[in-house]
Amino acid sequence: MNCHQAEKLISRLVDGRLDAGTAARLEAHLRICPSCAQTLADYRQMQSLLSGLRMPEEEPLPYFEQRLRARLRAESKPSLWAVVERWYAAAVPVFLVVAMVLVGILFLAQPAEVQMSQSEMLLFQGQSPLAETRAIFDAQKPEDRQLQLLFAGLDSQEIVRRGKQ
Repeated sequence: MNCHQAEKLISRLVDGRLDAGTAARLEAHLRICPSCAQTLADYRQMQSLLSGLRMPEEEPLPYFEQRLRARLRAESKPSLWAVVERWYAAAVPVFLVVAMVLVGILFLAQPAEVQMSQSEMLLFQGQSPLAETRAIFDAQKPEDRQLQLLFAGLDSQEIVRRGKQ
């Protein structure tokens, strides 16, 4: 047994809480180690001094309990403002988080801008989409008709391309 192990067991020996085998090993160490033997002597001296002390039981002062109860009743209750302030301190962060989530949802859930075709635009403006078509067929020269049809086809492809973006 080394000194570190012995120091852990000395207080148990003094209190009588060691089993016989461990107590025998500790006593063998104490016979060869003067430092641990001195520690055992110090523990025994401390135990004898403490056992000789008797603390007298003291009674509380008269009317102690009544004075204590009166003082507890007199403690100020939290004001309404303090209660509201505590609630406010907890509610504001929660409100801000909920508001941010709702704004995010509304921002992300916005419908995409709707692209209208040329015919829809003309109808929306109160014009007939067939007026341009009629002008193409009313053209006198076949070359003018072909050019107008070609440009109308290019315009419709441009509209389709914008809609896919």
